[in-house]
Amino acid sequence: MEGNYNEVYDAYKSGNANAPIIITGNNAVVKSLLISGDYIIVKNIEVTGAEYHGIITKGSHIVIQDTVVHHNVTDNGYGPICNTQNNIDGGWGSGIKVERGSENIIIKNNFVYENCGEGIAATMGEYVSIIDNISRDNFSVNIYVDNSSFTTVLRNKVICTGEGYLRDGRRATGIAIGEEVYEGWGAQRHDNHILENTVDGCYEGISSWKSKVPEGIEKNLDIKDNIVTNETYQSISLYWVNQNVKIEGNTVDTPIFIENQGGTVLSNNIVKESEN
Repeated sequence: MEGNYNEVYDAYKSGNANAPIIITGNNAVVKSLLISGDYIIVKNIEVTGAEYHGIITKGSHIVIQDTVVHHNVTDNGYGPICNTQNNIDGGWGSGIKVERGSENIIIKNNFVYENCGEGIAATMGEYVSIIDNISRDNFSVNIYVDNSSFTTVLRNKVICTGEGYLRDGRRATGIAIGEEVYEGWGAQRHDNHILENTVDGCYEGISSWKSKVPEGIEKNLDIKDNIVTNETYQSISLYWVNQNVKIEGNTVDTPIFIENQGGTVLSNNIVKESEN
Protein backbone atom coordinates (compact mmCIF):
# COMPACT_ATOMS: atom_id res chain seq x y z
CA MET A 1 0.00 0.00 0.00
CA GLU A 2 1.06 3.60 -0.45
CA GLY A 3 2.91 5.01 2.55
CA ASN A 4 6.18 5.10 4.48
CA TYR A 5 7.20 1.97 6.39
CA ASN A 6 9.92 2.84 8.89
CA GLU A 7 10.91 -0.74 9.61
CA VAL A 8 12.97 -3.65 8.32
CA TYR A 9 10.66 -5.79 6.23
CA ASP A 10 11.60 -9.49 6.35
CA ALA A 11 10.34 -11.59 3.44
CA TYR A 12 11.10 -14.95 5.05
CA LYS A 13 8.48 -17.20 3.46
CA SER A 14 9.14 -18.95 0.16
CA GLY A 15 7.22 -19.45 -3.04
CA ASN A 16 8.14 -22.00 -5.66
CA ALA A 17 9.17 -22.05 -9.30
CA ASN A 18 5.58 -22.11 -10.53
CA ALA A 19 4.17 -19.69 -7.95
CA PRO A 20 6.71 -17.16 -6.68
CA ILE A 21 5.78 -14.70 -3.97
CA ILE A 22 5.45 -11.21 -5.49
CA ILE A 23 6.02 -8.14 -3.34
CA THR A 24 5.07 -4.99 -5.21
CA GLY A 25 4.79 -1.41 -4.08
CA ASN A 26 2.24 1.23 -4.95
CA ASN A 27 4.17 4.35 -3.93
CA ALA A 28 5.45 2.41 -0.94
CA VAL A 29 8.65 3.59 0.77
CA VAL A 30 10.42 1.00 2.93
CA LYS A 31 13.37 1.57 5.26
CA SER A 32 15.03 -1.79 4.60
CA LEU A 33 14.10 -5.07 2.96
CA LEU A 34 15.53 -8.48 3.91
CA ILE A 35 14.73 -11.33 1.49
CA SER A 36 15.52 -14.57 3.26
CA GLY A 37 12.98 -16.80 1.49
CA ASP A 38 13.25 -18.39 -1.95
CA TYR A 39 11.35 -17.73 -5.17
CA ILE A 40 10.46 -14.12 -4.43
CA ILE A 41 9.97 -11.18 -6.81
CA VAL A 42 10.31 -7.62 -5.48
CA LYS A 43 9.33 -4.69 -7.68
CA ASN A 44 8.20 -1.06 -7.68
CA ILE A 45 9.38 -0.24 -4.16
CA GLU A 46 11.46 2.68 -2.92
CA VAL A 47 14.02 1.79 -0.23
CA THR A 48 15.75 4.55 1.72
CA GLY A 49 17.14 5.33 5.16
CA ALA A 50 18.55 1.89 6.07
CA GLU A 51 21.41 1.99 8.53
CA TYR A 52 23.18 -0.82 6.65
CA HIS A 53 21.93 -2.62 3.51
CA GLY A 54 18.91 -1.22 1.69
CA ILE A 55 17.88 -4.56 0.15
CA ILE A 56 19.68 -7.78 1.08
CA THR A 57 19.10 -11.27 -0.32
CA LYS A 58 19.88 -14.40 1.64
CA GLY A 59 17.68 -16.77 -0.34
CA SER A 60 17.71 -18.08 -3.89
CA HIS A 61 15.69 -17.61 -7.07
CA ILE A 62 15.01 -13.95 -6.33
CA VAL A 63 14.23 -11.07 -8.69
CA ILE A 64 14.65 -7.43 -7.68
CA GLN A 65 13.36 -5.11 -10.37
CA ASP A 66 12.08 -1.59 -10.97
CA THR A 67 13.04 -0.39 -7.49
CA VAL A 68 14.60 2.89 -6.38
CA VAL A 69 17.28 2.44 -3.71
CA HIS A 70 18.96 5.54 -2.32
CA HIS A 71 20.48 7.18 0.77
CA ASN A 72 21.09 3.95 2.64
CA VAL A 73 24.08 2.84 4.74
CA THR A 74 23.36 5.78 7.03
CA ASP A 75 25.77 4.47 9.69
CA ASN A 76 28.36 5.72 7.20
CA GLY A 77 26.69 9.08 6.73
CA TYR A 78 23.84 10.46 4.67
CA GLY A 79 25.76 12.18 1.89
CA PRO A 80 26.93 13.93 -0.04
CA ILE A 81 29.71 13.61 2.55
CA CYS A 82 30.13 10.02 3.72
CA ASN A 83 32.73 8.73 6.15
CA THR A 84 34.25 5.44 7.29
CA GLN A 85 34.51 6.09 11.01
CA ASN A 86 31.81 3.57 11.84
CA ASN A 87 33.31 0.96 9.52
CA ILE A 88 36.85 0.67 10.88
CA ASP A 89 36.35 -3.10 11.12
CA GLY A 90 35.97 -3.28 7.34
CA GLY A 91 32.21 -3.83 7.23
CA TRP A 92 30.37 -2.15 4.34
CA GLY A 93 26.71 -1.82 3.57
CA SER A 94 25.21 -1.70 0.07
CA GLY A 95 22.15 -0.30 -1.63
CA ILE A 96 21.36 -3.80 -2.96
CA LYS A 97 23.35 -6.70 -1.48
CA VAL A 98 23.52 -10.35 -2.55
CA GLU A 99 24.77 -12.18 0.53
CA ARG A 100 26.67 -15.38 1.13
CA GLY A 101 25.25 -18.45 -0.55
CA SER A 102 22.50 -16.64 -2.47
CA GLU A 103 22.15 -17.99 -5.99
CA ASN A 104 20.06 -17.48 -9.08
CA ILE A 105 19.47 -13.79 -8.36
CA ILE A 106 18.33 -11.25 -10.96
CA ILE A 107 18.75 -7.54 -10.27
CA LYS A 108 17.34 -5.53 -13.16
CA ASN A 109 15.98 -2.12 -14.10
CA ASN A 110 16.70 -0.53 -10.72
CA PHE A 111 17.94 2.98 -9.91
CA VAL A 112 20.54 2.81 -7.15
CA TYR A 113 22.13 6.09 -6.13
CA GLU A 114 23.79 8.11 -3.38
CA ASN A 115 24.24 5.30 -0.89
CA CYS A 116 27.10 5.78 1.61
CA GLY A 117 28.52 2.35 0.77
CA GLU A 118 28.42 0.15 -2.32
CA GLY A 119 25.68 0.52 -4.89
CA ILE A 120 24.94 -3.04 -6.06
CA ALA A 121 27.11 -5.80 -4.59
CA ALA A 122 27.22 -9.56 -5.14
CA THR A 123 29.21 -11.00 -2.22
CA MET A 124 29.79 -14.77 -2.17
CA GLY A 125 26.94 -15.23 -4.61
CA GLU A 126 26.48 -17.62 -7.53
CA TYR A 127 24.60 -17.14 -10.78
CA VAL A 128 23.81 -13.48 -10.17
CA SER A 129 22.62 -11.32 -13.08
CA ILE A 130 22.91 -7.52 -12.73
CA ILE A 131 21.16 -6.14 -15.80
CA ASP A 132 19.98 -2.75 -17.11
CA ASN A 133 20.39 -0.87 -13.83
CA ILE A 134 21.47 2.72 -13.26
CA SER A 135 24.03 3.02 -10.48
CA ARG A 136 25.09 6.59 -9.71
CA ASP A 137 27.30 8.29 -7.14
CA ASN A 138 27.59 5.53 -4.57
CA PHE A 139 30.40 6.02 -2.07
CA SER A 140 32.46 2.83 -2.34
CA VAL A 141 31.94 0.94 -5.62
CA ASN A 142 28.94 1.40 -7.87
CA ILE A 143 28.75 -2.28 -8.89
CA TYR A 144 30.91 -4.77 -6.96
CA VAL A 145 31.36 -8.50 -7.70
CA ASP A 146 33.12 -9.86 -4.62
CA ASN A 147 34.35 -13.47 -4.33
CA SER A 148 31.44 -14.61 -6.49
CA SER A 149 31.08 -16.91 -9.49
CA PHE A 150 28.96 -17.07 -12.63
CA THR A 151 27.95 -13.43 -12.27
CA THR A 152 26.89 -11.37 -15.29
CA VAL A 153 26.97 -7.56 -15.25
CA LEU A 154 25.15 -6.55 -18.42
CA ARG A 155 24.03 -3.24 -20.01
CA ASN A 156 24.20 -1.20 -16.83
CA LYS A 157 24.73 2.56 -16.81
CA VAL A 158 27.22 3.64 -14.15
CA ILE A 159 27.77 7.33 -13.46
CA CYS A 160 30.09 9.24 -11.13
CA THR A 161 29.38 12.97 -11.19
CA GLY A 162 31.92 14.04 -8.57
CA GLU A 163 29.23 15.95 -6.70
CA GLY A 164 30.05 14.58 -3.26
CA TYR A 165 30.30 10.88 -2.37
CA LEU A 166 34.08 11.07 -2.60
CA ARG A 167 36.13 8.42 -0.81
CA ASP A 168 39.60 9.61 0.18
CA GLY A 169 38.98 12.60 -2.03
CA ARG A 170 38.25 10.63 -5.20
CA ARG A 171 35.27 9.29 -7.04
CA ALA A 172 34.21 5.68 -6.70
CA THR A 173 35.17 2.86 -9.07
CA GLY A 174 32.49 2.07 -11.62
CA ILE A 175 32.56 -1.75 -11.73
CA ALA A 176 35.00 -3.80 -9.62
CA ILE A 177 35.72 -7.52 -9.35
CA GLY A 178 37.32 -8.41 -6.02
CA GLU A 179 38.05 -11.40 -3.81
CA GLU A 180 37.91 -10.53 -0.13
CA VAL A 181 38.44 -13.02 2.69
CA TYR A 182 35.38 -14.67 4.25
CA GLU A 183 35.63 -17.48 6.77
CA GLY A 184 34.90 -20.89 5.26
CA TRP A 185 34.50 -19.52 1.73
CA GLY A 186 37.99 -19.57 0.26
CA ALA A 187 38.69 -18.30 -3.27
CA GLN A 188 35.63 -18.54 -5.51
CA ARG A 189 36.06 -15.67 -7.95
CA HIS A 190 35.62 -17.20 -11.39
CA ASP A 191 33.45 -17.27 -14.52
CA ASN A 192 32.28 -13.67 -14.35
CA HIS A 193 31.19 -11.53 -17.28
CA ILE A 194 31.21 -7.72 -17.60
CA LEU A 195 29.37 -6.96 -20.82
CA GLU A 196 27.98 -3.95 -22.71
CA ASN A 197 28.03 -1.52 -19.79
CA THR A 198 28.61 2.22 -19.99
CA VAL A 199 30.72 3.79 -17.25
CA ASP A 200 31.20 7.55 -17.11
CA GLY A 201 33.22 9.82 -14.85
CA CYS A 202 34.43 7.27 -12.31
CA TYR A 203 37.92 6.93 -10.79
CA GLU A 204 38.44 3.56 -12.43
CA GLY A 205 35.95 2.40 -15.01
CA ILE A 206 36.23 -1.40 -14.70
CA SER A 207 38.80 -2.97 -12.41
CA SER A 208 39.89 -6.44 -11.31
CA TRP A 209 41.45 -6.02 -7.86
CA LYS A 210 44.16 -8.01 -6.19
CA SER A 211 42.83 -11.07 -4.37
CA LYS A 212 43.01 -10.98 -0.59
CA VAL A 213 42.80 -14.79 -0.51
CA PRO A 214 46.32 -16.29 -0.85
CA GLU A 215 45.35 -18.88 -3.48
CA GLY A 216 42.97 -16.60 -5.33
CA ILE A 217 43.34 -15.69 -9.01
CA GLU A 218 41.20 -13.92 -11.58
CA LYS A 219 39.86 -16.85 -13.61
CA ASN A 220 37.56 -17.01 -16.63
CA LEU A 221 36.67 -13.31 -16.78
CA ASP A 222 35.19 -11.61 -19.86
CA ILE A 223 35.24 -7.82 -20.14
CA LYS A 224 33.56 -7.20 -23.47
CA ASP A 225 31.87 -4.42 -25.45
CA ASN A 226 31.87 -1.86 -22.64
CA ILE A 227 32.19 1.91 -23.09
CA VAL A 228 34.27 3.72 -20.47
CA THR A 229 34.52 7.51 -20.64
CA ASN A 230 35.81 10.42 -18.57
CA GLU A 231 37.54 8.27 -15.96
CA THR A 232 39.78 10.23 -13.59
CA TYR A 233 42.43 7.47 -13.28
CA GLN A 234 42.17 4.38 -15.48
CA SER A 235 39.60 2.94 -17.86
CA ILE A 236 40.07 -0.84 -17.52
CA SER A 237 42.65 -2.22 -15.10
CA LEU A 238 43.74 -5.67 -13.90
CA TYR A 239 45.92 -5.88 -10.81
CA TRP A 240 46.28 -9.60 -10.19
CA VAL A 241 47.25 -12.99 -11.63
CA ASN A 242 44.98 -13.90 -14.53
CA GLN A 243 43.81 -17.14 -16.11
CA ASN A 244 41.68 -17.08 -19.26
CA VAL A 245 40.81 -13.39 -19.05
CA LYS A 246 39.48 -11.81 -22.26
CA ILE A 247 39.22 -8.06 -22.84
CA GLU A 248 37.45 -7.57 -26.15
CA GLY A 249 35.64 -4.87 -28.09
CA ASN A 250 35.74 -2.17 -25.43
CA THR A 251 35.86 1.56 -26.17
CA VAL A 252 37.92 3.51 -23.62
CA ASP A 253 39.54 6.91 -23.12
CA THR A 254 42.85 5.74 -21.65
CA PRO A 255 45.08 2.71 -22.26
CA ILE A 256 44.08 -0.58 -20.66
CA PHE A 257 46.34 -1.43 -17.72
CA ILE A 258 47.32 -5.06 -17.01
CA GLU A 259 49.83 -5.62 -14.22
CA ASN A 260 50.44 -9.28 -15.14
CA GLN A 261 50.10 -9.96 -18.85
CA GLY A 262 50.01 -13.76 -18.60
CA GLY A 263 46.64 -15.43 -19.05
CA THR A 264 45.12 -12.37 -20.71
CA VAL A 265 43.95 -11.78 -24.28
CA LEU A 266 43.15 -8.32 -25.65
CA SER A 267 41.40 -7.85 -28.97
CA ASN A 268 39.49 -5.23 -30.92
CA ASN A 269 39.54 -2.60 -28.17
CA ILE A 270 39.40 1.03 -29.23
CA VAL A 271 41.71 3.23 -27.19
CA LYS A 272 41.88 6.91 -28.19
CA GLU A 273 40.86 6.07 -31.74
CA SER A 274 43.38 3.26 -32.14
CA GLU A 275 42.91 -0.48 -31.93
CA ASN A 276 44.94 -2.88 -29.76
